[in-house]
Amino acid sequence: MPSKQVTVLGRRMALVLPSRHDPRLRLAAVIISLQVLGQAVLGFKVSIAQILVTVAVCAAIEVGITAWRSGVILWPGSALLTGNSVSFILRAAGTRHGDWWSLNGIEFFVLAALAAMASKYLVRPGGKHVYNPSNLGLVACLLIVGGPRVFPQYLWWGPLETPVILALVVIALGAVWVCLRMRMLPMVLAFSVPFGLLVAAVAAGGRCFAATWSQDPICGSAYFTNIALSPELLVFVLFMMSDPKTSPRTTRGRALYGAATALAAVAMLAIQPTEYGIKVAVLASLTISCTVVPLIERWVERRGASEADPGYARPRPVGWRLSLGPAEAACALIAVAALAGVIVVAGDKRIIEIENRGPSAGVVSQ
Repeated sequence: MPSKQVTVLGRRMALVLPSRHDPRLRLAAVIISLQVLGQAVLGFKVSIAQILVTVAVCAAIEVGITAWRSGVILWPGSALLTGNSVSFILRAAGTRHGDWWSLNGIEFFVLAALAAMASKYLVRPGGKHVYNPSNLGLVACLLIVGGPRVFPQYLWWGPLETPVILALVVIALGAVWVCLRMRMLPMVLAFSVPFGLLVAAVAAGGRCFAATWSQDPICGSAYFTNIALSPELLVFVLFMMSDPKTSPRTTRGRALYGAATALAAVAMLAIQPTEYGIKVAVLASLTISCTVVPLIERWVERRGASEADPGYARPRPVGWRLSLGPAEAACALIAVAALAGVIVVAGDKRIIEIENRGPSAGVVSQ
């Protein structure tokens, strides 16, 4: 409930401040902690300025739209998370660790932020947003802008020494603090088990990938560990897939959602010869699975899910039906575009050339 009234440009508006009980504050604390570690000891190639601008763009959009529509000045908790998540994963080629105030490639961060917020406020079948905003913003930017200019945070964060161990501790504690509270463990397991088994099968089949941080191709057991056990993959499944606004409401629905995302991710990453392609495939798998969440919910509801289900959340409209309106058509187009984009990335010679240069490419391009 609004706690105060303020006057803005002569208009009386309600002011909604953050609550200490808001679960988004927990997630924000985890991501900010990882951002700090990334700047301090993990060597993340993102500047403080890039992070702040991305967060500010998302927050300004959410505050402006809410004020215009509802006459409320709202604490933009969701937008702050969106901006933080985008800047946690997105990288602009040429940015070096330690360039704290660099605005190199800031237009790409802004593009991702705009795409993220547009998906939240413009693509709303059934009156609800379908996509995790940061996920869609990242996928759109990585596919539209392309490998020579942007890239996702590396799967490999460094050798298993103190900095990476600290990050893993933060991720593990965050999983307990955030995911267990939101009853997302079934979804996490439903993703992680088939994903790990399938990636192991792909690795056993002789698949390799090239990465700028390795002089040699990543094959065999290294293929498995650098994908299935990557800290970046853990952040994806624990803190991006677990968004309660865009995941199913029930335990059964969340399990199906997790398994579907795992299958889509492995199907797309198995054809990728580069780390860039693998990371885009994983991110795009969530875009695709979010598209079918309303259908998953319909399927589960037809089989008698109720409030007796321990994973049941407050009711919300099922979403879109099989008849396609503009919003539903937009969702279908987004899913198809994500799939097509990932297939194109697999054959992108520019990305393959950059990744195959090994560590020398990290100085020039990434």
